[in-house]
Amino acid sequence: MSTARISALGSVSFGWLHQQGGFVFDEPFFLEPRKRLETERRIHAFVAKRFPDFPVYNIEAHLVQVTGRQRPVILVGGLQPNLILGAAVGAEFVFYGDKDPDITPAPLADRRNLDGLCDLDWANVWPISVFLDQVRTVREAWGSEFAIIPPFFWDTTGRATVHGIVTTAQKLVGERLFLEIADGSPFVRELFQWISDSYAKLIRLFADAAGMQITGLHVGDCSLCMVGPGPFKELVLPPLNELIRRTGRVRLHSCGFSNHLLDAFRGVENLAALNVGSGTSVSKIRERFPSIPVDLLPPVDLVTTGTPDAMDAWVRRSVDENGEGELELQYHLDLGQPEETCFQIHRTLDSLGYSARRVDIY
Repeated sequence: MSTARISALGSVSFGWLHQQGGFVFDEPFFLEPRKRLETERRIHAFVAKRFPDFPVYNIEAHLVQVTGRQRPVILVGGLQPNLILGAAVGAEFVFYGDKDPDITPAPLADRRNLDGLCDLDWANVWPISVFLDQVRTVREAWGSEFAIIPPFFWDTTGRATVHGIVTTAQKLVGERLFLEIADGSPFVRELFQWISDSYAKLIRLFADAAGMQITGLHVGDCSLCMVGPGPFKELVLPPLNELIRRTGRVRLHSCGFSNHLLDAFRGVENLAALNVGSGTSVSKIRERFPSIPVDLLPPVDLVTTGTPDAMDAWVRRSVDENGEGELELQYHLDLGQPEETCFQIHRTLDSLGYSARRVDIY
């Protein structure tokens, strides 16, 4: 039998939690730490009761590391990082209540330069200033009882979390970004560098406020698959590597089909793990990265309309292609997805001798 370390991990979306459990993800949930603490306690209990046999959790689409949530925590500003950055440069938060929050679109859409943004005093910019005050308040009041998790972090491990440079830029300027990338415009270079520098400063600011040591970085570049290897190497890689040097070993995420970027990923410094999906080839990853940990998501059509038999075949193929590397199969359970198809991942791995038990998280 293979000695490879292979596991599976599931998460549930805000939309699923609202539909199945009636939880409401409104402004107080995200902006009031005590409210979030109370609600998340109920959510964790609900998910544990619903899925007693599988390691399925409320872990913000796998940004949270389960090992870093096994002691009591209280989150401050637990929002996706590009939303916080977008709000800090002029967008407004949008809280739907029944699904993930957002911001008003493209706050920098009309910009052709970054005048006035490169010398921001982040500690005095809303909502950064509010979250910093909250970190100090909850640390003083509850720091002996809870680990304080500030914005840009999700657990106690010290791994910072940001959106990737392409995904953040798309959020800030809109679809125009891809035309600018194609043209190789100076604005894109300036914007990408500003994003890298801003995230590095914000991570340090909140880590210091919470008394947290920065141990590494997750970069979730959901839109990265929409650029080619040339623009990635020329435009994205330099500011990305600069951000990595200022934080630590990086787990790199690319949502979509990413085979065309695998060679370019060799240029990512201090690469600790790859998190990919939508048909990205495990065998092609292993040709280039024989032993790096890989977090793999099933193809979208498989988790939305696929059958347990089809999922079983995908799991077995992925395990075969993986060789002896570390592999975790992950899924994010959303509205309307067939649960039994997702749970087949656990059942197939169990039949292959790779079983995982559920643990309690906070």
